[in-house]
Amino acid sequence: MSESSQNAIAPPAVLDAEADRRFRECARRHGWDPDHRFIGGYVDWEWQHSRYVFDDLFTSVNGKKVLEFGCHLGGTSVVLAALGAEVTAIDVNPDFVEVTRLNVARYGLSDKVRVLHVPDTTQMSFASGEFELVSCNSVLEYVPPDILHAVQREIDRVLAPWGFIVILGTSNRAWPVDVHSRRVLVNYVPHALRSYFPGREIHSVYPWQLRYGFGDYADISQQDRGRLIVDLKAKMGASAPRLLALAAANRLLGPLGMHVGFVSPTITMVLQKRGEGGAGDG
Repeated sequence: MSESSQNAIAPPAVLDAEADRRFRECARRHGWDPDHRFIGGYVDWEWQHSRYVFDDLFTSVNGKKVLEFGCHLGGTSVVLAALGAEVTAIDVNPDFVEVTRLNVARYGLSDKVRVLHVPDTTQMSFASGEFELVSCNSVLEYVPPDILHAVQREIDRVLAPWGFIVILGTSNRAWPVDVHSRRVLVNYVPHALRSYFPGREIHSVYPWQLRYGFGDYADISQQDRGRLIVDLKAKMGASAPRLLALAAANRLLGPLGMHVGFVSPTITMVLQKRGEGGAGDG
């Protein structure tokens, strides 16, 4: 992506003062600080990070029908809409849906983002092949393990042939430190035994579950030996030493059919559906 294309679209700005007031009031009601970086400032954070994977890094979302699976507070949905996507944002949590609607409204993008409460993501009320891209940003690790594969099959169903699944910020169960609790080695504890480990809940998923669980998909992030992810980290502002380390890791992982998105603390992966796709391996 050229520098001119990066500057072609202005970052989203809060335009509706009344919606902003209601957003802040709603956030406080749920016990959240509206001035926190990942509450009121979440859109700005996503603009500086996830935006790059959607803005011509592998394909532009401009004019595309996009499903934001697990919209949380709507940060990524606002970014996708600002980049020209026709967004459907869903979440199983009605509180998140409420806040997302207000967040979208305060950025003046309610006409571009449809926000829905979907309590059962194993059976979504969308037509088969309805979406050209599905964004899964920091969400798939929160799907209960016993329904993860059913959810993946359903995402595959609503994605059009040759469509994309973008996986970002997903806590990696193969990483020795749990991203959320910062506890060492708890990721390796079997789910059946996790009740014996008190403290913060563990939410993580293995990268190969995501790579192969959707069906017949190509791992676009594997192209050029993982260079796509290194380019993405560069656009996010990663330091030169870190970029060199990522490139070196890619060279080691490439012959194994992997890339740095498999072994980072959070999983990064861009998958493209091959034709009709189909249910993946369990």
